[in-house]
Amino acid sequence: MAGIAYEVTIGSFQASSQAGQGNGYVRSIVSELTMDGVGGRCYLELVASDSEPPAPGDETTVSLDDGNGAVTVFTGTVLETKASPDTTLIVGTDALAKLARIDVSGSYEQTSAGSIVSELVQQAGATAGTVEDGPTFTSYVLHRGPRALRHIHRLAEQCGFDVYTDGEGKVHFAAPKQGGPDHTFVYREQVLKIELLRTPLAYDGVEVWGEGAASTQGSEKSHWLVADLSSVSGKAAADADFSVQSGSEGERSREVRDGAVRTGDDATAQAQARMTALASRALRGFAVVLGAPAVKPGDLVKFDDIPATHAVHALASDKVLRVRAVRHTLNARSGFVTRMEF
Repeated sequence: MAGIAYEVTIGSFQASSQAGQGNGYVRSIVSELTMDGVGGRCYLELVASDSEPPAPGDETTVSLDDGNGAVTVFTGTVLETKASPDTTLIVGTDALAKLARIDVSGSYEQTSAGSIVSELVQQAGATAGTVEDGPTFTSYVLHRGPRALRHIHRLAEQCGFDVYTDGEGKVHFAAPKQGGPDHTFVYREQVLKIELLRTPLAYDGVEVWGEGAASTQGSEKSHWLVADLSSVSGKAAADADFSVQSGSEGERSREVRDGAVRTGDDATAQAQARMTALASRALRGFAVVLGAPAVKPGDLVKFDDIPATHAVHALASDKVLRVRAVRHTLNARSGFVTRMEF
């Protein structure tokens, strides 16, 4: 692991690549952050010592440096500790695990999706990062049973947003980033492996049906039940190039009934958001590059100088891909590498 800098803090345990710093040693580091599942994990293999091993609940931070400055790649708490004669294995979880553990309930009126998410993050004792407003709901109810994280994921589906944590442990609830790449990797210099595939969409359109008479009778009548729901419906579809068109109908549309939607405009916006989120996943795969600690979920990346004879040339050249998951691995066998999933 020569030439690579790291710092690990777990409760009172500290380890560093700098000689003479810390009170312990680390044999290997794996740090994962993801938009999918129940959040990020870190796996730390510590060299056994006479001191007390870290305990569940201990605050954990991991920083890595590829030569361009230290970046905190994981912040969380110890989930479990496993000791053997020569090593101690630490498994840590991030803030999304806190949200996955708590039951919540509540009702809201004229409240944005982002405001609901911010409240849930606060209840879980986590820290909010970028939390965008999204749509404002006339009324919205959280019932016990699904944990807080499941409620947030449902809100994200309604908004077309992503949910993830960053290296500082902050919870983000935001629309997919647009624009140019945050990171560019040169194939022959930094890319160790890349695989991509284009998959057909599970459905090519979304039709959202809401409730109430707000669209025809005004917002004060949003609670009225109506026989004809056409005024509180909206649709969107993706074409062969995965471009999403609002108001279009797909050949294999998915029907969504959502009582929180009370106007036709909101139904159309939700259909557009849901379809856009699905279309963004038409291109999937992964890339392994030389250690890049600055990459995090939600970032946009680009790969340059892919040989024309390479199987992924047509899919990746001049394309900007969105990172859904990132794993940093540092050990004596592989050195420092970063795996990104799209």
